[in-house]
Amino acid sequence: MKTPRNILLAASLFFALAGLPLLASAACTPKQESEILALFEQWDASLATGDAARVDANYAPDAILIPTLSNEIRHTSEGRIAYFRDKFLPKKPRGKIVKHYVRCIGNIAINSGIYAFTYNGGTPHPARYTFVYRKFGEKWFIIEHHSSGMPEG
Repeated sequence: MKTPRNILLAASLFFALAGLPLLASAACTPKQESEILALFEQWDASLATGDAARVDANYAPDAILIPTLSNEIRHTSEGRIAYFRDKFLPKKPRGKIVKHYVRCIGNIAINSGIYAFTYNGGTPHPARYTFVYRKFGEKWFIIEHHSSGMPEG
């Protein structure tokens, strides 16, 4: 008997099960994980140049940056360049991943965890991060980057 309740239950079950293959595919191969972790090293190397435009070249044109050292969300190349030029790069940052979790879903990869930055060669400052990457053709770009200080640190 097709009651509205049964139809709703069937539809809910269908959509719940339809998402299982997507969830199951979130694991990366070791090669994929290495490739994604290398993107952080590439980004950090671009910081070392001191060139804000070079740092921004890691980001897709419409990428969103939610930075540690500014309350302003940056969603344009101009905004990201201004942040790196005026707020972040003058501190001569160097980053290192402390703990990471990498997930791969098709042409999207997510790297979340804790990184630590030294500024002007000083002591490391830990922060939480999430980089979301999207592969366009053969090249990965950051499409979302969130960084925030440790709430208990």
